[in-house]
Amino acid sequence: MYRYYVLGMLTLTYAFSVMDRQVLAILLEDIRAEFVLNDTQLGLLSGLAFALFYSTLGIPIARLADRVSRINIISTAVALWSFMTALCGAAQNFIHLFLGRIGVGIGEAGSSPPSHSMLSDLFSPSERSLALAIVSMGSAFGSLFGLVLGGYVSEAYGWRMAFIAAGVPGVVLAIVLKASIREPARGALESTAEPAEHVSFGQTLQTLWQQPVYRWITIGHILAVFSAYNIFAWLPALYIRKFEMAPTDVGVLTGFLFLGAGAPGYLIGGWLGGRLARRDPRWLAWLPATTIGLAFPAYIAALATPSIPLATALFGLGLFMYQANTGPSLALVQNYIAPHMRAQAVAVLFFCTNMIGLGLGPILVGYLSDLTSAQYGNQSLAIALGIVMLGLVGGSAGTFYAARKIGKPPS
Repeated sequence: MYRYYVLGMLTLTYAFSVMDRQVLAILLEDIRAEFVLNDTQLGLLSGLAFALFYSTLGIPIARLADRVSRINIISTAVALWSFMTALCGAAQNFIHLFLGRIGVGIGEAGSSPPSHSMLSDLFSPSERSLALAIVSMGSAFGSLFGLVLGGYVSEAYGWRMAFIAAGVPGVVLAIVLKASIREPARGALESTAEPAEHVSFGQTLQTLWQQPVYRWITIGHILAVFSAYNIFAWLPALYIRKFEMAPTDVGVLTGFLFLGAGAPGYLIGGWLGGRLARRDPRWLAWLPATTIGLAFPAYIAALATPSIPLATALFGLGLFMYQANTGPSLALVQNYIAPHMRAQAVAVLFFCTNMIGLGLGPILVGYLSDLTSAQYGNQSLAIALGIVMLGLVGGSAGTFYAARKIGKPPS
């Protein structure tokens, strides 16, 4: 039962990280009004400000996590990003808020790679697809918490208090994590012994890149995240502008949308990926290729419709399909990488996807929205999102399909 407790706590940890990341999305319109910002600047706050250090520091932190206590890293990271989220409430201008979001990214860099590595020492290869899907499901709950909490608190007390309300609980979580979770033995569920010496980071990169599965999964994630993360970053603002809804209503609607569609997608995709992979390991690549291929047409149709119920249903379908790829694709990485490189493998994957997808995606959408706003007004954001998605849909599904040419994972 202990390993399920760890799984639950790491899922809650991820939920808190996404809550502190996502609360900004529901506050963008209030921040834009107070600081007189354009969409490109909002894209910088949503993307590059967070992704720059989140991505780059993830690699050295992951290298450290492959050597020292992972739970110490995770608990410290939670305390840091929670404090920086609360500090964003004190921002007096765009620069202050930009720096605060950088601090959040620095803290969150220490969360996912050590978490994935720990779970791979608690769950066998056949169980990892579902376990990693469950911990990733924290994203759906975190989105709900951030959007609903941010919407209600900002409307009642202002956007600054919303940052504080989102950040403070994380400090308590950090203390609980440190006090209740012990470090698992590395590679305990593998048949090969852990190497006596750790290889250099350069050697690690070379080993990872020589693995065809890892190359294809990395490219596929870059293209998928570049398109899909914009939904998480811009969807609340899209509802506020296009449908003229109040922030509280948008927070509730989009929060429960992310939970109601995203959580089942994580669970069903993780369960189905593990079940099918027992018959043929290539299903861990086939399933993401299929679900991502189905997600983006749903997104495009949602952006085009003027109906709130239909748009919500289509966004929900897209979210379900997109999140179904998470467990299988991340399990594929963990199953094909040696235990002493797993945290680094996740960090390098996240570096590539987050720097390009999370960091540049919202900026590009913001720039395109500004570029077309004079002609299309409040519809410019939907048009910008559609342009970015149409440009990348086929490539992402295709690269996951290419990863089907896999052999037996190392034992």
